[in-house]
Amino acid sequence: MEHIKAESDKDLVTFLSKCGDQELHILLQAMKSHFSKSSKKLLVQYPKPSSLPSSDTPERIKLSHRILKLLQWYGSNTIAFGSRKILNKGGCYHYHQILRDTAKVLNRSQKRKYRKKLPIVATIGEWEDIICLLLLEATIKQKSSEKIAITLQEAGLEREAAISAVKQFAPGSVLGISLPLVVKILGKKTVTILLKKILIQLTYKRIGKEAARQLAKRLLVKIPQKTFAKIISGAGWVVLAIDAVFFITSPARRITVPTVSMISALRSIEKLNNMQAK
Repeated sequence: MEHIKAESDKDLVTFLSKCGDQELHILLQAMKSHFSKSSKKLLVQYPKPSSLPSSDTPERIKLSHRILKLLQWYGSNTIAFGSRKILNKGGCYHYHQILRDTAKVLNRSQKRKYRKKLPIVATIGEWEDIICLLLLEATIKQKSSEKIAITLQEAGLEREAAISAVKQFAPGSVLGISLPLVVKILGKKTVTILLKKILIQLTYKRIGKEAARQLAKRLLVKIPQKTFAKIISGAGWVVLAIDAVFFITSPARRITVPTVSMISALRSIEKLNNMQAK
């Protein structure tokens, strides 16, 4: 089990080492906290995306390890982290554990009747998919069929297809824990756009409107101009009911839950894009 947890850390470092500069800088900003000097130092050192080391270079890999350590600090009780570090146990709260914790927090934030039965054991990719599904569900739960159809149409489905899809998702129902199943029902394009919109709103709420606007310009270049204008104006964000991500009492989780949700969305979008490329 420890081997799997350690591998999850390597997996995250690999992703951070290769992802886009703008996306990585947004993650850095998302991890900024009033109680962490380390996060502030990173932002001073890398004030904008263009100042980051090039992808997959030794400097970028080193930075990725620093980000992992910072996330591990947030992902653990700080006293417990410090104790483990003193005892030469590394203070590690592995990425795999942080993913599982994030999924549990998001799941518990739902009303009891909407909560999922989460798996006891899951891979890194499966936990990231579950987090994305919890966020996707938050965009449509407790909405009328008409509003769900509008949300799906804004994500690229034709009206008839949106109405047909709504019939498979009764208002307030859960989506299950299989991303491939949701992709099969809604289509890769629709799920990808929904995840992009979720990522943009997470950015908006955690960092600010300008960062969200810049991310929207990068992520939504292929959608209709009318839809793009609505999203970057802020009107397209109100349909994404993910406020529960931010109403968390634990100071550390106020950092980890939005950040890990953003990482999960980015990675699921990447997987869907790769599927589309095949």
